[in-house]
Amino acid sequence: MNINELKNEDLRRKNFILFLAYGLASGLALLVQIIIQEKTVIIVSLAIPFIISVIMYLFARKASAIALIFPYFVILAGAITALSMSYFNVVSVATIVLALFILILSSLHSKQSIFIFGYILSVIAMINNVIMDNSGIFEGRIVNIFLIQFVMALGIFLQVRQSKKLFSNVEKLIEDAKVKSIEDASLHQKLETAVSVITTNLEQIRTNTFNTNNAQAEMLVAVGEVSIGSQKQADHVVEIVKNTEATSDSVKEMAGHLHEIVKQAELAEQNASDGSAVMEKMKYEIDQFTVFFVELNKTFNGLSEKINETNNFASDIRQITSQTNLLALNASIEAARAGELGKGFAVVAEEIRKLAGVTDQSLEKIDDNLNQLNKFNQEALNKLENGVNQIYAQVATADKSNKSFNILHETMKNLQNELAKFLHDVDVISNNTESISLSTNEFAAIIEESTATVEEFNATLVQITEDQQANAKYIDQTYKEAQSINKI
Repeated sequence: MNINELKNEDLRRKNFILFLAYGLASGLALLVQIIIQEKTVIIVSLAIPFIISVIMYLFARKASAIALIFPYFVILAGAITALSMSYFNVVSVATIVLALFILILSSLHSKQSIFIFGYILSVIAMINNVIMDNSGIFEGRIVNIFLIQFVMALGIFLQVRQSKKLFSNVEKLIEDAKVKSIEDASLHQKLETAVSVITTNLEQIRTNTFNTNNAQAEMLVAVGEVSIGSQKQADHVVEIVKNTEATSDSVKEMAGHLHEIVKQAELAEQNASDGSAVMEKMKYEIDQFTVFFVELNKTFNGLSEKINETNNFASDIRQITSQTNLLALNASIEAARAGELGKGFAVVAEEIRKLAGVTDQSLEKIDDNLNQLNKFNQEALNKLENGVNQIYAQVATADKSNKSFNILHETMKNLQNELAKFLHDVDVISNNTESISLSTNEFAAIIEESTATVEEFNATLVQITEDQQANAKYIDQTYKEAQSINKI
């Protein structure tokens, strides 16, 4: 309700009180006059103002313009009643009271203009009583009565003035309250807007934080898989290193046997040059040599098995390299999915991919060395089989004729040359095996370093995830507080 509506409501209430006071007084006076069967002119003088005031009050309830002049009309009606009573009837205390009653009616609205209008009419009514006094009521009391009327008017005027001042203060307070209400509404609207913006931002931050936590959880899973794969690779590489070292030992042992064979071949050539006199001794040595070649054949078969195992190891390393590439690719995909937070993990994935590339290059070298080893081994086996066959043939012909000694001598020469070549091939195989062992050890060290790096990165991701979860908890609490403020 604004100040204008409050004023209108106050006017309606005061009009009602004014009408009620005048209506009761005028109605009761009219009823009394009718009961005592007073003169018709007096009854009419009372009835006409009363009826007109009732009609005016009904109009005043409908029209605000009439409501404004209604107080003046009621006071005027009261004054007419007081004048008619003193004019058509005998001046008495009742007519004096009517004159004072006009003064009281004019004070009900607490408005100076209405009060002054009522005071003037009250003075006129009192003067009319003095003029129409035939019974001597005012004799010697005129000054006192007018003084009493003036004192009453002065007191009522001060009360009206105070009421007006009070109403003005109330009106000012209402205006201030209205301005304050508008300011509060504006501040409340700004607060609601700010809380809405904060709530929206917190909701977005909350969603992004949850997405980040999910991405980090996926990255942790991927890092765990990479760590497990790296550990498996390290285990496989350690096993390959052990097998490679065993193969290297076998090759070295075989080289020692070959040196012994070369020495025995030189001795056999010297014995062949001594002539047929030592044929039996040479036959014995050839028999021993045959046994040694059988052992050598077994040794070469063992070497072939070791070479096959090495081939299998190289195949296992290639599978590990492929798995490493696949893991690095998966890690790169997970890092790309994680966005900005996955850049560090992408660097680790790229380093793993580079290590896999280095491993693949080493495997190509190993494959080349193994292919050469297989080739040399096969040639050695073929030559060894030929030598064994030749030895058996020499043993068979040694008993038949001493003439075949020359053939044996030439054969031993050829065998010596072939053994020298084979010894050279074995040395190459030994060197290649040592190179493979060295490369495998380096690869094992790289795998261990990669595993340590992945574990360190995994620990870092775990710490980041815990921090993100703590931040998500704080953001969620802030979001709930903002929602509670918004509800208020």
